[in-house]
Amino acid sequence: MTTDRFHASFRLRIDRDTAWHRLTADEAGSDVPAHLWLPGFDSQVTVVDAAAPDRLRATKDDEPCAGTDIVVTLEDEDTGTRVHVTQSRFGDWLPTRYEIMSVGWRYIVADLQTYLATGVHARRHLRPWGDLGAQATAIDGGVSIDGVREGTLAHRLGLTSGDLLVTLAGAPVASLDDLVTVLRVLDATTRPDAEWVRSGALMTTPSA
Repeated sequence: MTTDRFHASFRLRIDRDTAWHRLTADEAGSDVPAHLWLPGFDSQVTVVDAAAPDRLRATKDDEPCAGTDIVVTLEDEDTGTRVHVTQSRFGDWLPTRYEIMSVGWRYIVADLQTYLATGVHARRHLRPWGDLGAQATAIDGGVSIDGVREGTLAHRLGLTSGDLLVTLAGAPVASLDDLVTVLRVLDATTRPDAEWVRSGALMTTPSA
């Protein structure tokens, strides 16, 4: 697994010129301005290189991940367009946070694909992330919990280091994607039901 960059590829049912225009056009209708708002990433970027309608390379201007390098290439494929997108140059901190960052990356790619295909900004990756209050790591079979902070949701649930979280608020949790999705819709002031595995037994949220 490469942990110094993210890459994705997807196919659009539109021609390459249409995809290129949606990727690069600003409000004034410029083909490729020096600075533009990049769909999917929902960030201002500085254009480093552009070869219409094949390849755009830009540097992300806004946080999070300002200064990273983004390359989008477009290729004709059958009656549509194949899009490749890569984001790199994150720095030495990325490997330790690669798993959780991968969740956000998948939303970015989905938002980019939606915009290029339809012209609509879905902005899924910009929606607030809920805080579990513990370190969550994807392992075989679910999400492992560590470093529970006092007073947080994880603490109120009764989680401790080493627990394997399997459900939250009635929803199955088998990956970090599952966990992030549930946390995004939870009321932070409530204590939802949860289940987790501890020492070979299935545990549940204590009664209030």
